[in-house]
Order: sequence, then structure tokens, then C-alpha cells
Amino acid sequence: MANNIFTPNNFDEFIGNKEIKEQLKIYIYSAKKRNCTLDHLLLYGNSGCGKTTLANIIAKELNQNIISINAPIIEKPSDLINSLVSINPGDFFFIDEIHRLSKEVEEVLYSALDNFVITLNSKSSDSNKLITLNIPPFTLIGATTMPGKISFPLRNRFPIYFKLENYSDEEISEIISKNVSKLQLNIEKEGIMEITKRSRNTPRVANNFLKRFFDYSIYYNKKSLNKSFILEIFKKMKIDEYGLNHEDYQILKIVYENFNNRPVSIESIATLLSENETNIIELNEPYLLKLGLIERTKQGRRLTAKGIKYYEEKVRFSLL
Repeated sequence: MANNIFTPNNFDEFIGNKEIKEQLKIYIYSAKKRNCTLDHLLLYGNSGCGKTTLANIIAKELNQNIISINAPIIEKPSDLINSLVSINPGDFFFIDEIHRLSKEVEEVLYSALDNFVITLNSKSSDSNKLITLNIPPFTLIGATTMPGKISFPLRNRFPIYFKLENYSDEEISEIISKNVSKLQLNIEKEGIMEITKRSRNTPRVANNFLKRFFDYSIYYNKKSLNKSFILEIFKKMKIDEYGLNHEDYQILKIVYENFNNRPVSIESIATLLSENETNIIELNEPYLLKLGLIERTKQGRRLTAKGIKYYEEKVRFSLL
């Protein structure tokens, strides 16, 4: 099974965020008619909601190449410059996690976005000299889960920006149903609903579950999976009825038990979990907030009344 078997290739295959797709179609049509590059655009939303997929679809719609890079890889201005000078006219340059660019890298990017030039400061023993490099017109697509951490000067250079909304249960079920058929596998409607409930309203999570169920179907030589089989596998995978996993339970446990539900910093949680702070903030925390199990305060994170009840009834004695 190819890793990209579930990846939509065009707007029609991309389920959800209908209004965003309609606006993008208009902007793309206009760019084609004017024979110019699409304006720079910023896509933001929770991890796994389709930002990278949408960026690739936009490039395909304009029959252009897309160069993709993750912001933490761009450690210094020269890393960015090396990528920009290799761009061809009309190319798309996609930066994921763009909020993690350093200030020094951002400053090189400003002139590239405004005027398609790179300005360098060449220092010698007796003088400073500005060197200007022209680069072909291109479109930057930035993606982020944390738009508030993007500096205002950079954010202000994106004429087009969209927030990808959470998917409805109906949209997630549609995605699952379409992708199940690609696997030539049959999952009963009730089974699809059990997967939907646990997918955090996120396509990537739903598709990752499907891949694991496909593995189990091969191992047990099953072409059709019913609800009881789905529930049995979720139990093996240690995923509860709301899609919470072992790491989520550990976060709730740390706040409740280690700190008696007093506000605790994300740094302390990360340390006790031996986990990266960014992973907790981007992967675990948004869903715990969405379910209303934790809340952010000025002093730190703590469980809500609902979170305390959830912990006492489900987490405290769980084997997850």
C-alpha cells in the first residue's frame, strides 16, 4: 500500500472546508487569466487538517512545481537563500511550521516576498556592501498550527490567509468511506462510526487508523470488518471511545495526581512525560481543550470540572 493512497489530488477529492476551496478556485482562475503568480497565502489550523495536502493541490491546479520544507530545517539565512535561488518562475515554496522561523531568516524573506529579491550584507575589513540577488516570481505558502506566534511583519505579507476548520463527523465518515474502498476493504456502517468517534475530527488521524485496520485485516485474513472487531482492535491500540490515547491519559494524570489539579506549566508536563513541549501543544492539547477536559490559565494548565470527572471515572483505573 502506497503511503499517499489516501491523499486527495484535486479540489473535488478534498473533502471539507468548502468555502475555502471555492475562494481558492476564484483566485487561481484569476491568476491564470492574468498570467501571473498567485499571491502568497497562509494556511493555519490544527495538525492533520489538510494544510500540506491543500498546498499541493493548489500547485497542481496551476501546473507548477512545489518545493516543500519544514521551518526548523531552515536554521540560518543561508539555508533559506539556497532554497530560494533554486526556484523556477511560478514555483510554489511551501514552509510548514512557519511560526518556527528565526527572526534572522524572516528578515531575508521579507524582500523576497515583496519584490522577489534577496538583499545580503557583505562585510569586509574596511566596508559593508549590500548585494542584491534577483529571484524569479514565486508563491510562498506558509502553514502553521500557531498563527499567533508568527511575527506581524511576516503575517502581514500574506494577502490570502485561511483557517482550516475542524471537520464534522459527517465529513470524517465520508473520508473514511472513500478511503476504505481504495483499500478494497469493507467496514460496516457501525464500524465506520466507531472510527469517526475516535478520529478527533481530523483526517490524518482517521487515515492512520484505517492503515492499522488494514494491517489487522491482512493478518486475520478478513475482507469485511464489523463493529465488534473494530472495538477489539481499538482496545488493543489503547484508544478510548473519544479517541484519547495513553499520552492524553498521562497528561490528565500528571495534572490531577502530581499537582493536585493546581495549575501546572506545559514545561513541567513535558518534563514528566519526557516529551517535547511542541508535540504536546500541537498534538495533544488542542483536542483536550476541545473536549473541555483541561483549561489554560495564566498560571498554567488544569483540569476542568468535566476533566476531573473524566479522570475519576475513566482514567484513574484505566490500563491505557
